[in-house]
Amino acid sequence: MLSTTFKRIPLHGCLALMPVLANAQIGPMLTTEPMRSVRQLGDGELSCAQIHAETQALEKTGQIHRAEAAQAQQAMTDTQNEMMKLASEGRGGVGSAIGGSLLGLIPGGSQVQGYAMQAAAEARRAGMQDSTNKMMQAQTRLVNAEQALEHVQARSEHLVDLFLKKGCKLSEVKAATDAAQ
Repeated sequence: MLSTTFKRIPLHGCLALMPVLANAQIGPMLTTEPMRSVRQLGDGELSCAQIHAETQALEKTGQIHRAEAAQAQQAMTDTQNEMMKLASEGRGGVGSAIGGSLLGLIPGGSQVQGYAMQAAAEARRAGMQDSTNKMMQAQTRLVNAEQALEHVQARSEHLVDLFLKKGCKLSEVKAATDAAQ
């Protein structure tokens, strides 16, 4: 449950704090699974065909991570739009002013109006909290996908350097692969 200090922040104030809150919460949620080293001891013993095959596999893995990052970015954008919509719904407008003045004419109407406003504010706060959680999860997915993509790219660059240092030729590797099939 939020403290009373945070309950008093208006919705537009919550929107202004979203980047700060999201960045503050992202740290502990990052994946802790160990990544393989970019350079491995056995890399020097790889044949040209093995280097080529691993590079091709890394390219496919990189495409998957790019797609994951794009999906997470889209989820963040959708959530941000949802939060903006929730914030704009919080502003009453002419209809709520007319309704409020009419309820004031009925005995006990202002109390009913207060309960209705409190319920609406609580629903918006719950919606904002849900959106905040979605935004943080999407940002975590984005960071994880980008880190994995960075690792894949570094490993691929290392293998390309090794391929060139060994004097491998792509045409020879493709010819050997075609002959083996």
